[in-house]
Amino acid sequence: MKFFKQVAAALLSGAALLASGLAQADTSWAWSYTGTGVSASGTFTTAGAALVPEDILSISGSRNGVAILGLVPLGEDGNFAYDNQFTNSGNYFTDAGMLYDVGGGDVGHFNVYFFEGQHFDLQVVDGQAIEIPISFSVTAVPEAATYVYMALGLAGIGALARRRKLAPGAAA
Repeated sequence: MKFFKQVAAALLSGAALLASGLAQADTSWAWSYTGTGVSASGTFTTAGAALVPEDILSISGSRNGVAILGLVPLGEDGNFAYDNQFTNSGNYFTDAGMLYDVGGGDVGHFNVYFFEGQHFDLQVVDGQAIEIPISFSVTAVPEAATYVYMALGLAGIGALARRRKLAPGAAA
């Protein structure tokens, strides 16, 4: 029984360390979407776990093979309503969504947003809106520290199990 208490204590202390590290760490998100004639993927970063809408701090990736240069700062492109916020829920974006730049200039701005149960990719060319329904997916990317804590926890459990097995007179 003592063995199980030691294992539980090790797991709880590892979980506490992990939680304290994640509470203050930026979160990276791997995202992708596809629609008729469009395919995009990459990563973006928020300041936390985005349980409520949070600002997207940075973005990278590509759209139809062209590199994403970054987010368009709020208010810079009047063709779009955007807030560059993300939430870790089924909708992911507000009606405004995020606006990113591909290739530079206003023609290379793409707005990804959620409206009435559907995600969209929107571009404005010569005053004309080109709106494409898309399938959007996103997952959190674990930080390297997560793997380190997990490895330390497993090593600790292994060491405790080995110590218990080698201990003279160990009872089952």
